[in-house]
Amino acid sequence: MLEQMRKSSQSLLIYILFGIVIAVFIVNFGPQSGGGCDPGGDVDNVAAQVGGRVLTTNNFRYGYMMLGGGQFPAAVAKQRRVKETVMDKLIERELFAEEALRLGFRISDEEVEDLIFEAKMIGLGYPRMVPRVQKDGKFDYELFRNFVRFELGLNPKTFIEEQRRELLAFRVRELLRDSVKVSPAEVKADFERKGLQVNLEYVRFAPRRYEAEIEPTESEISAYAAANEKKLKETYDQRKFLYEKAPKELRLRHLVIKVDAVASADTDAAAKKKAEALLARAKKGEALAKLAREASEDDETKARGGTLGWRRKGATGLGGPVEEAVFAGKEGEIMGPVKGDAGWHLVVAEGSREGDIPFDKVRAELAEEQLRQDKAKARARADAEAAMAKARGAAGKTLKDLFPTAPDGEGAADGGKGKTGASAFSDAPRAEETGLFSRRGAVVEGIGVSNDLAKAVFEMKPDAPLGGPYDVSGSWVVLRLKERKEPDMAELEKKKDELARDAELTKWEQVMTAWADRLCTEAKEAKRLDVNRDVLRYDEGPEASVAYEPCSPLSSRM
Repeated sequence: MLEQMRKSSQSLLIYILFGIVIAVFIVNFGPQSGGGCDPGGDVDNVAAQVGGRVLTTNNFRYGYMMLGGGQFPAAVAKQRRVKETVMDKLIERELFAEEALRLGFRISDEEVEDLIFEAKMIGLGYPRMVPRVQKDGKFDYELFRNFVRFELGLNPKTFIEEQRRELLAFRVRELLRDSVKVSPAEVKADFERKGLQVNLEYVRFAPRRYEAEIEPTESEISAYAAANEKKLKETYDQRKFLYEKAPKELRLRHLVIKVDAVASADTDAAAKKKAEALLARAKKGEALAKLAREASEDDETKARGGTLGWRRKGATGLGGPVEEAVFAGKEGEIMGPVKGDAGWHLVVAEGSREGDIPFDKVRAELAEEQLRQDKAKARARADAEAAMAKARGAAGKTLKDLFPTAPDGEGAADGGKGKTGASAFSDAPRAEETGLFSRRGAVVEGIGVSNDLAKAVFEMKPDAPLGGPYDVSGSWVVLRLKERKEPDMAELEKKKDELARDAELTKWEQVMTAWADRLCTEAKEAKRLDVNRDVLRYDEGPEASVAYEPCSPLSSRM
């Protein structure tokens, strides 16, 4: 078996994959990579169940680091759906590994150890070299143990089990690879697909930009809850782990007068005095919600009367001193002014809860959250449609002409919402550019993942350059074709052998993806697949849950 593995490692497939990923791997696991990323939360949590096997958050962390997730800032990782991709690939690996066992494949400890001894490993389907486990060109156990422990958060025994599952899945991938053949017609089609490139201008209208401005009334929330009981109950069931044995949570409302960390003593004193004056008004009977709408300098919560919703200790986002004060205070009593990271705060706890929280206790907040999201998406779509109409009526102008990036220190002439300076432009829609890219499944460079959009952009022509709005992962996008580059058919004959090999690899990936989707769907329908979406969050708090569905064609894949 070991000899067979070593022979297979010399195949064209391995050489190509090593060439693609070795540089990425060195960056991911080089000395600068560090080991501080914790995408999965508590190590005792379950990340997913695939078939009869439980994947822990340690398994998820392993996958996250293997795909280089630790190199992305949270905002970038969220935009690229890195955690969702890791979950996709972990599910795929487990399904392939189970299929390998069904076909009779077995992987011994010796095979795994031989692979590691040669400074090789497989990470969610990608073979990789790990030179940092070698010393003077030879395997060094201490370096290996430190690498596994500090970079991946595992012990050697657990890592060997991970590699056993990887090798099982790898066996199935190679079986599929051997079955793939391509015809000259397929080579031509693949060449045309890769050779056709487009460069797009686009403007994104994200609902999140509007959420802070939306404050549903109690009657609207009640009506929505009554009309969407089933949907809200499903959401509750998906998040049930948040409501079981919950630590103490407070429903918070706040007002903040911002002060820069390096502000002068006079500036700080003036901000505190302003907060004290607002507190005095509150004590005379004015509602904190009214005062927050009028005077708070927190743009995220100002329009909603300063409401933060239900927060547990350590996840309020208010800073240590403010959080300690509010959790030590009495319910209904306005705390402050208290100096926090952002400035001087007035905070009140309007309710508290802990333990097992039933559906009827969270029904209204779930309804408010969903209603706010629905309204925000509707407003985003309306603005996107208005932008499309504006572009159609402005012949000869690009999207960058109509939705420019703000000049340094200047506000936007359109969309600034009455603000001035650079902040006037921070929320305004602005045009961006993808650069030339070719077709790659449902992925549209720089914009996101959408089958409909991926199909449409390669059908766009210079004489009809506008498109949209398109729904991409919940945001609305308006497009303009800036450049279209047709394939150079003269190159086809010159490189037909090389292109045939590339087309074979492309077809193999498509076959694997289709097979993985089928296995995933079968497991899901048989209720043998379950994902804890909490491990996929990029932000803190219950409102940060991720819309993810296993086996979905919209799940991105690296």
